[in-house]
Amino acid sequence: MQKYIILLLALITLSFSTTAQKDNNEEKTKLIRIVGKLTNEINNEPIPFANIGVLGSYIGAASNMDGVFELKIPGDLFEKTIQASAVGYSTFSNSVKNCIQEDTLMIKLTPKNYSIAEVEVTAQSLVLKKRIRTAIERIPENYLQTPFNYDVYYRSEKFENSKLNRLREAAIRIYDDKGYQRADAYQVFKERGYKFLQVRKNFETSSLADGSTYLEELLEMDIVRSRGNILNNNHLNFYDLNLEQITEYENDSIWVIAYKSKKPMLSNTGDYYAKEYSGKIYIKIKDFAVIKNETHVVASNYSSQGRSFYVNEERQKWKPLKIEYDFSVTYKQHSGKYYLSYVNYKRHHEVEDKKTKEITSTDINTEMLITQINTNKPEVIEKRAYYENMPYDKNFWESYNIIFDGK
Repeated sequence: MQKYIILLLALITLSFSTTAQKDNNEEKTKLIRIVGKLTNEINNEPIPFANIGVLGSYIGAASNMDGVFELKIPGDLFEKTIQASAVGYSTFSNSVKNCIQEDTLMIKLTPKNYSIAEVEVTAQSLVLKKRIRTAIERIPENYLQTPFNYDVYYRSEKFENSKLNRLREAAIRIYDDKGYQRADAYQVFKERGYKFLQVRKNFETSSLADGSTYLEELLEMDIVRSRGNILNNNHLNFYDLNLEQITEYENDSIWVIAYKSKKPMLSNTGDYYAKEYSGKIYIKIKDFAVIKNETHVVASNYSSQGRSFYVNEERQKWKPLKIEYDFSVTYKQHSGKYYLSYVNYKRHHEVEDKKTKEITSTDINTEMLITQINTNKPEVIEKRAYYENMPYDKNFWESYNIIFDGK
């Protein structure tokens, strides 16, 4: 009888153990969804384009214009830490299990700015040039130098006279054959390829123009990858530099250097028609990594083939009245190296029809968020998919927005 009792107890214990293990495995395969909002603690204003991610992985997202973000996290990362950071603010850190206690995770970040000592203008310019030169020299050390893929979420909106008439979202895979080995625009062009994985849009593709995207221009705005911008020793003398502020990012001090081109050219702006070219570059004091860039451009004309191309103005059906655009690029550190994290691009055109004299305004808002980095046997993509005409896949989009970490 005693033997039967011991056997029964052993079976019960095993049953509980198996059930507990099963429940534990199910928890690990569950998807944790966190919706949140980032605001400035001082004035309660939303903080756009901030990085939110799980430490130790490449799982992350960027907040939108309203400071809102969404994270979808595998259950096996339940014990990990979520970090939210934006240039100029304190850094938020808390465990995943604590963050899921709220329906909407409200994160308040404190602005962090430090006073700048008065520096004689000439001396300051020399110091800033030296800091930018050091950032250029450290690129091979700070950024990956081998081939890799990155998967991206792409979104583009086109407005005509303030009315939305084109909306396209896409999942895209990009291949870079050299990583962040710097080269001129043409060489970088040859070393990159990409393909569309899935697409959804609010219009039918009926022409070449309908199928084209702004991905080429977004890739050109990765200023660390190409030399046609402020990060070029040969161009530094063409810029007026000013230390705008010293601030903070992920508990590291950041120098924010304002720049303005004294002589905008194709070679230092990437735009054939640039008239004004100015911006801000954010450089970490600790390792001289460039973690953000913001640029504003005023141009005299625009080619539908891209910023760097010439257009025959006599053949244009319209006359440009106002052409300007802004772009913002951020970089993220993962496994000891920095990668492109997010690109936001906004363009505004006002043109006059040469025959009817009708004035039309066009606004283009487009963005690219890197969702996954793959450095282990990356898929080689030799060509570029300029034209997109992919059918809508409902099943794909219902499960999309999951940010993978490469496992």
